[in-house]
Order: sequence, then structure tokens, then C-alpha cells
Amino acid sequence: MSERARENNAHLADGLARRVDPFEERPDVKTLKPIAVLALLGAVLVLPGCGGRWRLGPAQTRRDVYMNLMTPLQQAEYRHMEAAGKPLSLRLAYLQGIGVYQTWAEQPKEIQEAVLRREVREGMTPVQVQMAWGHPAEKRDGTLPAERAGGHSRTLWEYEIRSQGIGGSHYERSVCFYDGRVLWVRDTG
Repeated sequence: MSERARENNAHLADGLARRVDPFEERPDVKTLKPIAVLALLGAVLVLPGCGGRWRLGPAQTRRDVYMNLMTPLQQAEYRHMEAAGKPLSLRLAYLQGIGVYQTWAEQPKEIQEAVLRREVREGMTPVQVQMAWGHPAEKRDGTLPAERAGGHSRTLWEYEIRSQGIGGSHYERSVCFYDGRVLWVRDTG
């Protein structure tokens, strides 16, 4: 964390501390312990598999999905068209011309709904994950020798996630594809 970020966090913490009344009645720590244990136990039981579904941030629009499918050059061209006030019909023709519109339209309704919620599910294809979360920071081959000998493949996509807000955190999310389908998603600190 940079020195400036530390100073900002210290300033915010100081400002928050001054708003707390030191004589305010607070719950006893013994009362909070069972509640914290139950909350932690609930998180441990519910979060690991998440039912084979993982979300990334708030919902997105179809425009966001189209942008996730484009190359950086295509994104720049599309943004230029928007800024120049080009009619929707021309922008749609551009999306069709580069194949982005068709890629979206070919997806089953339940996948489209999941993508708009930025939700990745077990069994999704790489294109479907890209529609939901965009381009990964890194792609790498994780195929084990025995898997390769059996004609299988394992690919790992790494996403760098930065949360907004006070003291924004950073973590990585890995997506593992086995034979072109999502096998699992894991977060790392």
C-alpha cells in the first residue's frame, strides 16, 4: 500500500473514530461471540461451492457484454461511434460486422440472464465467461501430463479484482476450464 493510501486510510479512520461516542452502550463481547461463530459457520457452509455459481460485481447491460467480447481496438472504435453520436442502427451494424451481436444472440436464454448478472456457472464455455467477466489478466495451460495423454485439457484464467471504496481490496479469481467447460472458480488473497 502506498504512503498516500495509508495517510488517506488513517485520516478516514480518525474521522470515523471522532464520530463514536465513547460512553455509548455497546454489546458485551460474550454476547457477540456466539453470533459471530454462527455467522462464520453459516459462511463456511454456504460459500465454498456457491452452488457452482460465482458472481463478479453488479449486473451489467448488453453493451457491457458486447464490450467484453471485443478486442481493445474494437472497443475504441465502438466508443468513438458512441461519442460521435452515430445512430443505434450503425452501431448495431458494427456489432454484427465483427460478430459480437451473433455471439450474444446464439446463447441460450438462461446463459444470457446469468451473463447479465455477471454470474459464471459450472459448465460454461470460455466465450460465456468472457461475456460475463471480460478478458482475463492471464491465460495459462494447466493440463497435467496424464490429462494430456488422455486427450484432455485444462486452462486457467486469472482475473485481478479490485474493489472500490475505502481501503479498496485486491484479490485474484481463477477460473479453471476442463475440456472447454468451467470446472471451478477460486479466489485468492
